[in-house]
Amino acid sequence: MTVIAVLPNSVSIAPAQRLALGSRFLLVSWTMDGSAEMIGPITPNVDGEPVRPPFTTLTIDTGWGGRRVLSILAAPRDPRMPVHFIANNRVIAELRTETGAADLDPAGLLGSLDGAARLRVLRFLFDFACSTPALRCDAAFAGLCRRLVLDRAAEPAPLVLRASAGGDLLLCAGALSGRFGAISGLVVLSPNAVIRAPFDACIGPDPAGKGRIAFDLLIDRGLGVPGNLLVVLGANGVACRRFPDEPAGLPTLTDRLNARPDTPAALRHYLLSCLAQRGRSHASAASAVSELQALAPLPRRQAADAKRPIGASLDLAVPTADGGLFLAGWLYDPHGLAAELVVRTPFGGERRVERFANRFPRDDVAKLYGSTGIDSSGFVLHLPGTPEPAEALQVTAELRLASGGALRLVPPPRPRAHADARAAVLGSLPPRFATPELLETVIGPAVVSLHAAHLASRVEPELVVYGERKTKPAVSVIIPLYRTLEFLRFQIACFATDPSMVDAELVFVLDSPEQRDEVVHLLRGFHGLYGLPMLLLVQSANYGYSAANNAGVAAARGNRLLFLNSDVVPDRAGWLPQLVAALEERPGIGAVGPKLLFDDDSLQHAGLYFDRDLQGAWYNHHYFKGLPRDFAAACRPRSVPGVTGACLLTTRAAYSAVGGFCEDYVIGDFEDSDLCLRIRRQGLDIRYAPSVELYHLERRSIGRHQGYTRGVASEYNRWLHGRRWADRMAELMALDWHADDELPPSCNGGTRKTAQVTR
Repeated sequence: MTVIAVLPNSVSIAPAQRLALGSRFLLVSWTMDGSAEMIGPITPNVDGEPVRPPFTTLTIDTGWGGRRVLSILAAPRDPRMPVHFIANNRVIAELRTETGAADLDPAGLLGSLDGAARLRVLRFLFDFACSTPALRCDAAFAGLCRRLVLDRAAEPAPLVLRASAGGDLLLCAGALSGRFGAISGLVVLSPNAVIRAPFDACIGPDPAGKGRIAFDLLIDRGLGVPGNLLVVLGANGVACRRFPDEPAGLPTLTDRLNARPDTPAALRHYLLSCLAQRGRSHASAASAVSELQALAPLPRRQAADAKRPIGASLDLAVPTADGGLFLAGWLYDPHGLAAELVVRTPFGGERRVERFANRFPRDDVAKLYGSTGIDSSGFVLHLPGTPEPAEALQVTAELRLASGGALRLVPPPRPRAHADARAAVLGSLPPRFATPELLETVIGPAVVSLHAAHLASRVEPELVVYGERKTKPAVSVIIPLYRTLEFLRFQIACFATDPSMVDAELVFVLDSPEQRDEVVHLLRGFHGLYGLPMLLLVQSANYGYSAANNAGVAAARGNRLLFLNSDVVPDRAGWLPQLVAALEERPGIGAVGPKLLFDDDSLQHAGLYFDRDLQGAWYNHHYFKGLPRDFAAACRPRSVPGVTGACLLTTRAAYSAVGGFCEDYVIGDFEDSDLCLRIRRQGLDIRYAPSVELYHLERRSIGRHQGYTRGVASEYNRWLHGRRWADRMAELMALDWHADDELPPSCNGGTRKTAQVTR
């Protein structure tokens, strides 16, 4: 709206003075009688048209009872045009531009103003500059601000540089008068710019005990250079500090915190918050967050007082790369006092939990509180979210009460290694409470992300060669090694004394690299003793049964692949050619497996099939397990739904067609049946060859894996397997697997007649 102002010759129109703020803005000032009524919003006007933003106005009381009005606006395009200031549709002040008009004295700008009013003027200037790019980068304006500040503090005290931090930041510290009041703003003045400090300050007690206000501040290294000034705006004043030269050998932030274990928790929280904020756009700052949490974590905090009517603890909090957050802990709340749990990550992420599903008993909590009823205080949760700049190692939480109070909870840092975090998730609840729904909605999402991150950390395995490698071996025998080595000497001795093994390639894959030196020495001794050529691959970490086998295949040279456990020992020589003959007996066979025996000569495996438990979940079973070695039905070669990976022979073509072993399973369970089901999906048959007999000292290696023995890994693998293959397993088990082949005259060989069956 165009305002037609009254002529500027009215006695009520105040004459205004001006001060150039750089090359593009003006600061206009005039005074009014303090007895005048408040005039409301003021709008600058040039040639009858309102001035476009940005502009701002400040009215302050003077020391003599009047009012001073300051207005910042863009300079008119025509410097000869007067500027009118309008309030309530009338002109209250005018800036004339005729020759000889007096300019505002910068030194007198703050004259006749008390401390509070001076602070308001300085903040007025700094706030407008920080929000106006064209002004904050104007060297003339920056010079004006420096003169105004240094007029009040000619010799600013120096800050102290404490440490360097990720994101190219410096930690500096200073002190202020105890009367300074709360810090309300921080501005850096360089010779050419006015820049708002990137972070607020962390206020702490005066370490000298003199009643001063101590503060720490993270600042960009490019801002904290000599010549720049830090202006601190407070409730009761303005302070100025200068940046000193950066000293040689300035410690890193992590080194400083490690050297000062008594660092206040408030400062650690401040540092984490600032680094996390910077980490959203700066990779090194995001890495520094993880580093600080690993080396200087917040102390664990829980509410576990038996005398109080409510208690809670977060025993495990695992943020994952996909933005998810897994929580495990307990809540004792018999009176229903809790309203919600609020969990925060260092990067600003927040999750709220109002309902704690998936509850289970916690004997330790029941004992603490003397609970006599049915305890269900334990819980596990998975809270989805968006990915953050880095995976946080530690979160904080509040259990908010319906009354408005809150209990602060701090869990321990999550295990840094993804495999350890995965094991912690799998071990967070007793297996009997791992329902399919819980595995689907809570355990599964966390494990999938952690397992993928663990596999993504793989590097090429170390290769150790013993003897001269075969160019075209008849069979490549892939043998994963994990912890259990006591049966290796029996297995290799059987290979060495079996003439039919001369054309086989032995590929050992060590999946427990901490045993590297022991295994290298052991195989060197066997090679020296027997002269057997061998290949050893040393994985950089424990990546699991599937990954070990796939790594072995990648290094192997044979077109036939035998997957063999290290605790499987042949009963007699000549077994491998018989197994190869069974594989190549007819076209369309994708895999074969032998008869496996326990050490008491009872049957361990005569083919693998699928069945349901009482809850309807699918699991793997072996035909005739525990029956005598010569049980008639176990002596008949036939097609079977699958065979165990403890000894499975296939071709490279079949293996490649299905993509090798699926690496989604953890530890070592169900990978073999998954492979068999994918082989069958290719239209290939799987055969059981009872004429080949080996001893299998079952599950000796897996029994040494804490992730398997102390958690729900097996339940997770079974859930994953059933989720993928339930329909196919049902189809296969609807067939009659006992009617396709005639019983041979001898369990250990002989002639036989077969009837081919397509399944």
